[in-house]
Amino acid sequence: MPMMMKVEILCRELIKPHTATPPSFRNYNISLIDEVSPNMNVPTIFYFSAPDHPDTNIITNIKSTDPDTNIKSTGPDTNIITNIKSTGPDTNIKSIPSVYEHLKNSLSKVLSNFHPFAGRYNVETHSVDCSDQGAEFVEAKVDIRLDDLLNHRKDLKIELLNDFLPCPLGAVDEYTDPLLAVQVNAFSCGGFAVAVCISHRIADITTITSFVKAWAVAAKQELGDVDKSYVPMAWSFDSASLLPGQNLPCLPSGLTREKENIEIHKMVTKIFYFSDCKISSIREKAKGEGSSKNSPTRVQSVFGVIAKAIIDIHVANPENPKGYVVVEAVNMRGRTVPPLPKNQFGNMYLAACVQSVAGPEGVELPCIVDQLSSSVKRAVDACGVVLSLDKEGQTMLSQELGEMLKSLFSPDVYFAGTFSSWCNFSLYEADFGYGKPVWVSIANIPMKNSVVLVDEKSGGGIDAWVTLDESDMQKFIKHCDIRDVVDCN
Repeated sequence: MPMMMKVEILCRELIKPHTATPPSFRNYNISLIDEVSPNMNVPTIFYFSAPDHPDTNIITNIKSTDPDTNIKSTGPDTNIITNIKSTGPDTNIKSIPSVYEHLKNSLSKVLSNFHPFAGRYNVETHSVDCSDQGAEFVEAKVDIRLDDLLNHRKDLKIELLNDFLPCPLGAVDEYTDPLLAVQVNAFSCGGFAVAVCISHRIADITTITSFVKAWAVAAKQELGDVDKSYVPMAWSFDSASLLPGQNLPCLPSGLTREKENIEIHKMVTKIFYFSDCKISSIREKAKGEGSSKNSPTRVQSVFGVIAKAIIDIHVANPENPKGYVVVEAVNMRGRTVPPLPKNQFGNMYLAACVQSVAGPEGVELPCIVDQLSSSVKRAVDACGVVLSLDKEGQTMLSQELGEMLKSLFSPDVYFAGTFSSWCNFSLYEADFGYGKPVWVSIANIPMKNSVVLVDEKSGGGIDAWVTLDESDMQKFIKHCDIRDVVDCN
């Protein structure tokens, strides 16, 4: 029986930076890559069990009756976080701040170092007004236990996860839209999920995960649980001076400003789990029989087997072979000359593009993996010159981005897919003081033929979040290359 749940919104408010943004930082210009990035919010959800150690902050249901307990209660069953030192039956409760208040306070502090996230994007000037308008913070409660959700991952309807999100994924680029929105969802058991939505207009996955890590550190500092030698990283906000914007159109996401509804967009997201053992097997097959080449990476191998299955579905035609395009994001940081710092704010990636024509039976795994690996290598090589060539490099980049956008909508292309890897970003290290997450998820992102790879918690396997239209998804699940190597929800 499908799992059912209800998420109730308790309140919404804007969280402003703890320290006001200086006038010299009030205007943040976006870069060329920011301009062309999809018009969407990027969702990430971190799930935490209720801590059970007596000396740890725990979420529990407590009714406030003692005026000295300092409990902010909005009802008899309000989920609150209690800071309790257990000393016996007459426990002395000195401080009982809510989990919401703790995360709000720490969010306010970290926003001082990420001031664009508290601003508003002005589409006419292609810049962010950093006047501390605030990030949106939503408090919510869920009528099921966290275990109920985790135990149903095999048959979970991914669109249910969108109820944990603070805003629709397509609600971007209007001046009233927050660039950062957070929703903290408290489960009935005391566990909770922190859902973060950040506009792709000003951030890629590197910026997003770095922000979450910094927020987690700020949260632990509030609890006195962090290395005192830790020094926050100073961020570089000069991407527009390195790659100035050129008023290019963005990659249209196809998302609307309304909440995602599978009945309307007819696209399904499913999770396909690739175990470490299965990935090793795919790498050997992708290498090609008798080949002396090194085995491809785990990421390109998983992308390859997924791309092969989708391309076979779309373009295999013995009488009329058809064209396909696959675009994969490649992080520029650490690969440019001169080198970009790891703390470079914004979207700093290049698009590795594969464009080809399928054979009568589709594509062979070694072929598509080699195409993907070669395109990534070309993108990495381009990273090395795009900054060193100054204006010539900027022109080269804008031309390549323009060609990529054209190829995605070419009448000769019958399949166009966008792939992104979130592997090796330490998503499971986000500890806000209550332990590391038990699960990290995305949500239903109704962008046709999109694939996002996320490390499984143990680090060995990979969860592939695949979005296809409903009819294609049924064919994809039954494709022999997918059926033989993965577990599907």
